[in-house]
Amino acid sequence: MRKQLTVQQVNYWKLNLSRILKIGVEFEFNLPDKTTGSCKGRSFTCPCMNYGKEEHTCWKVCLNEEACSKNPSIDRCANFNNKKCTESQCADCEDYKFQCIGPVCSNHMAACLTCKDFTLDCSSCIYRFDPNKNPDAIRQSCTKDFNPSGSYGVISPSGVHNVTTDGSLLGKKGMEVITTGRRVDYWEFYRMSKDIIDTSIGRGAYINERCSIHMHGLASYYGKLSGGTASGKVAELERSVPEIVLANLHQLIRRYQNAITWMTSGLDDPNHLTRWEKFRVSVMGISAIPRNMRQVRDEVINASGGNKYGWANYKFCEFDGIGAVKRLHVEVRVMDGLLSPSAVAACSCMYYALFIKAVELSRYGVMYVGNDDWKVQAEIVKSALMNNTSNWEDGNKYGRFSDTSKLHKYTDILVAESFELISQLKHILAKVGPAYDILEKLAESPCSIRRCEGTEWVDIEKQLEMQLTEEGKFEYEISKLIDTRGVGRVKSIQEWMVKIAETLQVNKDLELENESIEEITNKIAFHIEDKQSNGEMIWADKIGSMIAI
Repeated sequence: MRKQLTVQQVNYWKLNLSRILKIGVEFEFNLPDKTTGSCKGRSFTCPCMNYGKEEHTCWKVCLNEEACSKNPSIDRCANFNNKKCTESQCADCEDYKFQCIGPVCSNHMAACLTCKDFTLDCSSCIYRFDPNKNPDAIRQSCTKDFNPSGSYGVISPSGVHNVTTDGSLLGKKGMEVITTGRRVDYWEFYRMSKDIIDTSIGRGAYINERCSIHMHGLASYYGKLSGGTASGKVAELERSVPEIVLANLHQLIRRYQNAITWMTSGLDDPNHLTRWEKFRVSVMGISAIPRNMRQVRDEVINASGGNKYGWANYKFCEFDGIGAVKRLHVEVRVMDGLLSPSAVAACSCMYYALFIKAVELSRYGVMYVGNDDWKVQAEIVKSALMNNTSNWEDGNKYGRFSDTSKLHKYTDILVAESFELISQLKHILAKVGPAYDILEKLAESPCSIRRCEGTEWVDIEKQLEMQLTEEGKFEYEISKLIDTRGVGRVKSIQEWMVKIAETLQVNKDLELENESIEEITNKIAFHIEDKQSNGEMIWADKIGSMIAI
């Protein structure tokens, strides 16, 4: 029987995980696989673009023509008659007429070598090397741009750990960009994702149903220190995470598997809105209530063919002697390849929020996902949304898609469950940036639906993106008074807001002298209510002031 967490334990793990939990992102891209030669455009054996063309005679001109004309020979005489002439007669022959025999001559040296108009036609040459079509060159260029750290203990400016290949991708195994993992902040994820996506696509990379984005939620640990010297395992967890937390994370994943699959779908065919199930096998039927998380981990592995291909993968987790989690590392493999940095950043924050929500739920036991009717409906919806675990031959022949041709019957359910999920996470998401607003848009209309409507990725990003703006002067002054306790020790929120209004009214920078205290108080109330609803501010009776959290 799992023990519920105490209030103190919940507070400890929420605070602890909010500080040390990282989200690592793996981006998959296909690369061009068109034939490209090895010539870099500097070959001395290539002919001029005019060579062989009948309208040009320049390529027939020989540099040795003048020298040959001074050395008479029957082979170079236009009047040569082999019955009458001999080689010895050429020097004194009155009928000798020099004639260059052209390129067939063994001494022919084309004037192309000294021609100022000599031009190579490299653009259409099948032997020309094109770095924009060569997978190795593209990976090399991206690696140079990203300058990977090569260590999970060091974050490079790009956030990239390494650039590698994956056998399921096109273009000599494509390109997988693996990030080191970051503490959770929406804008950090956004900037990193935008840089990786823009750089890769700019180099010729592209996505289709073979591509996905995997996300890893982990508390940092290192098997080796810098330089590759073995040093034992170093972990940021000060103590093992109670097993009930991982159990509740799994239950949340089961409950909202369909919703998250829907929100992260990204293909452009109504009959194939998302990838096949083969690389992200459903975990919906594996409950954590009758099983401990060691057993859940093993069942997920078995259900996905004995490998890491579960929708959620716990293969990297390690447990101590009592079953608590001494190494926390969960991989979520659901996302399609998305070229919207806003969507990627928002989903990164969502996965983090699921961990924190799992801690909160652990105060009350293990989450119950739903009754039998819900489970039956969830499986039906899952089968219409995510399916197809066919063999490689069929996958390569017919495509690595899920069949979503019947999904239209269940979109209302998916939208409702998506909003249910993000509403549960809203108070957590509010602290790490504007992820909630973007997830709302994805819940109602995922990237896949937008693409089916004909919207290009650049326009999808415009629809989803949030602008990073400086806080307005009015809001800034309120925050300043809160943080510096400029107004405190009052008995109620209403009294506090009136005193704040009185202070702001005399602030010349705000130009509020023509507004009444009541009008200013109403503005403050609107601002405070918004912050409270997002979980960003609370009233503290002991200090008689609002505080930011």
